[in-house]
Amino acid sequence: MRKLLTISVLALLSACKEKPGSEVVSTIEEPKNILENLTYTVDTLMVDTGNEILDFSLGYSTSPSPDGRFFYFFKNLKMQKIDLDHLTLINSFSLEKDGPNSPGHTFGFYALSGGNFFFPTLHRPSIITDQGLKIKAWNLDREELAEGFPVEPFSLGNRVILDPKRLNLYSLPMNIETRDYYFAVIDSLENRKKMVELTEFKWANKYLIRSDAEQKGEFLHLQQFNELVLISCTVGNGTYIYNPSLDSLFYREFSHEIVPLEKTGEVKNKVGSRAEFEDELKKLKHQIDYWSFLWDQKSKRYFRFASRAIRFDEGGWAKEFELFLMAYSKDLELIGETRLKGLSRTPFGAFFKDGKLYSYVNIEDELGFAVFTFDF
Repeated sequence: MRKLLTISVLALLSACKEKPGSEVVSTIEEPKNILENLTYTVDTLMVDTGNEILDFSLGYSTSPSPDGRFFYFFKNLKMQKIDLDHLTLINSFSLEKDGPNSPGHTFGFYALSGGNFFFPTLHRPSIITDQGLKIKAWNLDREELAEGFPVEPFSLGNRVILDPKRLNLYSLPMNIETRDYYFAVIDSLENRKKMVELTEFKWANKYLIRSDAEQKGEFLHLQQFNELVLISCTVGNGTYIYNPSLDSLFYREFSHEIVPLEKTGEVKNKVGSRAEFEDELKKLKHQIDYWSFLWDQKSKRYFRFASRAIRFDEGGWAKEFELFLMAYSKDLELIGETRLKGLSRTPFGAFFKDGKLYSYVNIEDELGFAVFTFDF
């Protein structure tokens, strides 16, 4: 994390052109850990929804706009738009259930610039405007896209995200039996451009727990910021970085000194009962989990949370977590890490706006935001 910045200063400037300037070189050492003395405050802000109701029962999805000005709440085909500058609900509209403009059966969405939305539906991903009009759809031949690779065709729809500049789709297809993940790039013409196995994540299967009825494994995150595609995993800090301009994929690990680098120890991969399944899950909660990256446009830095359980109830389930925060430069170099005191859980649905971290909260079925102001 240590960087050396060399500054050259000319002793005599252009006013003394008759003599060559002598060059003085000094070395300034930047802080090794920019988060070492981190402090923060938290404010809770409530949203005025007027006569509208936000339904917080199961099945809703949310997304901030890319510029952080708006926050969208979506359920049962109804989209509700919140102005984050004024903390008011300013618009509601419904999408078609059937017909050419329907998003289909969707598991979520995220907001694009210009008031558009991307719906990563399983069979037909699409872009729909805030007027409810579908302006782009991909009719994917999953059998053809998976041809030549040991992945299930339907898994081409796993974690799909959109590259809005190129209209590429990125996804994480997998072999269900072996739990091996791949990275797929599908272009705007619905052709497979790239399919690469994510071999560095194979060892995450060491923490896969299976019974005859269910299974639980590590989770992969697929994101795009500043055009770079990031593929990370809860199992450790290692991250794949894909540069679409160069069509290059590489893997990077970070030398954390405070945060555990990855999960360690062992769990049973095959169990015979629900009780045994739960016992193995409890073991995992003692281990570190790495969460997805966050981008702060104001500071031009990435941030990332990690957590592990430190307090459990009588049944052995996690009740309190030790929380860590890491910071990275725009070039994804580690520049800071710290243990966050005073927080027991990772902020939910977090995103940055104007240099502050927002996390939406449900306060007696009313929408609010916990706003973190970091000082370092």
